[in-house]
Amino acid sequence: MTRQTSNFVNNDRTILTYLEILANKSIEPERYREVMEQLGNKLGQIILNRVIDSSPHSLYLASTVEDADFLAKGIILQLENHFSNIGYACFWNKRFSPFGISDLKVAPILKKYQEPSPSNIDYLIIVKSIISGACVVKTNLVNLIQKINPDKILIVAPVMYINAEEKLKIEFEPKISNKFEFIYFAKDDQRTSDGEVIPGIGGSVYERLGFQGQDDKNTYIPELVRSRRARLVSA
Repeated sequence: MTRQTSNFVNNDRTILTYLEILANKSIEPERYREVMEQLGNKLGQIILNRVIDSSPHSLYLASTVEDADFLAKGIILQLENHFSNIGYACFWNKRFSPFGISDLKVAPILKKYQEPSPSNIDYLIIVKSIISGACVVKTNLVNLIQKINPDKILIVAPVMYINAEEKLKIEFEPKISNKFEFIYFAKDDQRTSDGEVIPGIGGSVYERLGFQGQDDKNTYIPELVRSRRARLVSA
């Protein structure tokens, strides 16, 4: 097993400590959630300081439901310090293997929350706690680019599996995949027989965050969605 840290870590011991906490299966969900938000803060700072220049930009961020109140929240809090109008979308996906074929994964969208946006934006930011097979990212991105035409697409995650970048790129035509920029802290090159990346983020993110599996997380309405929807209604 080999873990490669990216240049975005840049010997930041705090990031390395957070990654170690995620990999520790004994950490309680409350602490796990806190660390995910803190990693979101770090990723948001990197997007601001090393990816997006200081000129005005239009931004749109998307996450899965399980990441909304933790990783995505941390990123949005950082971005909102510099950009006042950030669009947001949240997806409830059901990930499974059709016909029991373990190498085949699909992640249909059960429901979504999507805020209005201009058809052309500067940056579309796709947030995921871990990218392994990339089927969830692919599904949600395909859905988003039907209505949104971004100049750049940032794929953002604390941890990725070693071949996830290439796997995602080949799912799209070059006119889309050439817009990709991947922002991550670590890449791992080992998975268990059931697809868990090692050390990854310490197992299934649903249970690590305190959900009782995939079906349970798909009944959850994030506070981030509630607050943003209320703000839109009152505007």
